[in-house]
Amino acid sequence: MDTVFPRMREWPRGAVERHAGMMSGSLRVGSGRRSGQRFDARHGVVTEALIFLGELDPEHIGDALADATHYEPTPLAQFDELLRALPIAHDEYTFVDIGAGMGRVLLLASTKPFKHIVGVEVSPALCQTARDNVTKWRESRPDAHCKDVRVVCKDAASFRFPNGNLVFYLYNPFGESTMRRLVYRIAQECSGSVFLVYHTPVHRDVVDENRCFTPLVDLGFGRVYEKKAAT
Repeated sequence: MDTVFPRMREWPRGAVERHAGMMSGSLRVGSGRRSGQRFDARHGVVTEALIFLGELDPEHIGDALADATHYEPTPLAQFDELLRALPIAHDEYTFVDIGAGMGRVLLLASTKPFKHIVGVEVSPALCQTARDNVTKWRESRPDAHCKDVRVVCKDAASFRFPNGNLVFYLYNPFGESTMRRLVYRIAQECSGSVFLVYHTPVHRDVVDENRCFTPLVDLGFGRVYEKKAAT
C-alpha cells in the first residue's frame, strides 16, 4: 500500500530530526511540551516539534499541500484521555492515524491491544522519521501490546481503508474541503463499526452535519464520534 515517491531514498536521514531540533529552541515550552521532550528522551525517539510541510518536501506532497496544516504532536495526557473515552474492545479494532506525522500517536496506541495500527502520512520525510521511531520504540518497549504497526506514505484522500472495525484518529490534519471528503468516504465505504477521534476539531461541523456519525464525548480539546456498523 505504500506509495513510492521519486528520490524518496535520497532524503538525508536525520534531516527532519535536525529541523525539529532547531525549531524546538524557538517554541514555547509548556508542561505538555516538556512532557513530550521527556517522552522522546526516555524512548530514544523524535516526536516533539512544530514543522510546516512546505519546509520539508513540498515537491513530493503535491496538491495535498494546499489543504495541509502542519505537524505538531498530540499532547500525551490528552491522547490517553481520548483513548479512555472509547467504549471498545481494542483487539476488535484497527487504529488508523490520518496525518501521522512523526508517529507519536502510533507509539502510544501500541500500548493498547489493537488488532493493527496504521499511520497515514503524505510527507515522505515525516514517514521516514515515523518508521525510524517505530523501530526505536519496539526496542524501548518490547512489552507494547500491538506489534503490527506500519506507516503508509499516502495522501489521505486516496488511502484505501482497512476492512473491519476501525478507530480513526485526526489531529486537525487538513482543511475543510479535505475533511469533508474524508468524512464522506468513511460514511460510505466503511461497513464495520467506526469511531472517529477528532483532536482540535476545527471542522467539527463537517462531522456533525453527517447523519452517519453520532457524537459520544466532548472533552473540549477533542471529540469522539461513533458510526454504527452496517446491518
